[in-house]
Amino acid sequence: MRLIVAVGIIILCTGVNGKVAPEDPLYFDLPIKIEDTFEKTIIGELMEDGLIEPISVELVTGSKRPLFYQSNIRTTVCDDEVCEIMYVKMYWDLVGEYVGYDTVAQHPLTKFDHEPFTGKDYDRLHELLNNDGSILKFKEKSELIDKQKVKASDVVDGTTGATALEIKEEVVEGALYSSYTLWHLAYNGAIKNMLSSHTKKLLDKALMVSLLNSDRSGYNLFAYHNFKVNDYSIYKSHWLNSLKESIPLTRKYILKNIPDEMWNTASVQDDVCAMFNFFDVNTKTSLFNKLSTSKNISSKSIEYISSYITSMNGNQTRQFLDIIEHNNKLTAVTKKNVREAAENTEFNYGYLIDERDWDN
Repeated sequence: MRLIVAVGIIILCTGVNGKVAPEDPLYFDLPIKIEDTFEKTIIGELMEDGLIEPISVELVTGSKRPLFYQSNIRTTVCDDEVCEIMYVKMYWDLVGEYVGYDTVAQHPLTKFDHEPFTGKDYDRLHELLNNDGSILKFKEKSELIDKQKVKASDVVDGTTGATALEIKEEVVEGALYSSYTLWHLAYNGAIKNMLSSHTKKLLDKALMVSLLNSDRSGYNLFAYHNFKVNDYSIYKSHWLNSLKESIPLTRKYILKNIPDEMWNTASVQDDVCAMFNFFDVNTKTSLFNKLSTSKNISSKSIEYISSYITSMNGNQTRQFLDIIEHNNKLTAVTKKNVREAAENTEFNYGYLIDERDWDN
């Protein structure tokens, strides 16, 4: 039978509506100053094993704009024999990504034998909670401890020298089970789905523009995932900017989903291809894949790309040559660039050009 000991943690999800205390959280990665004028509204509840009570998730708003989600959580942290009650505040952004946590008054986080967290421990916890690819994602609680090295204690996290070696770098030292529990709360799939689904319901033009203008790549990708066909025309300047500056995953999604009717216009192709030199390797390949299936390709677009032949890898060079072989409107500049690339002794793939009958 498990012993339950009161210890304490609460979790907040970033959200909107209701009065929020103005104190700054220990860790909060959004560029928002929390004000006492913010409001919070409960958007839903979640009950899972290990929770003492349902997690109540709130949306926090300011000036009627959704800002983040939050939730006050009380949960248990258990090993095989002992359970402690943890209180913590945790925050998520508008698409359900972890952005911070806070402690609760009179309920500091503790480690082995009730030793309180140090400042470095709190920093380490935030660091590990920011790692969405942590090995903790793939581990069951039973796999956290090397059973051959257990030294017992009467409190949770009370095993020394027993943490599995591959886990040690992913947790706060002396707070194994607390680290595990908090990571799985920060990245709880049901919570993330609840938050992103609610934000989708809130989407209007103002929020769409805010997400597109954000420096958060998750916000950008969320916006594009929720584009309607006409949105590619309405927000053309935004997705063109994302193609130039965003992460490869966002770039790939945009290129794949530009409506055919829009893509087959010379002006759109030219705007995209003019940025070829700014693209990473994978985005360049995605662009070639799209061009390869296009009914019509702008000669100007091919000319833009031809300026950077010597920056291509072997597969990209082949893809580009396939494209120009099937284009009868190559400009004089394009032909010049291709010839110069073939003659460039520092370009490893010039021989591929010589093998092709591209200039007829």
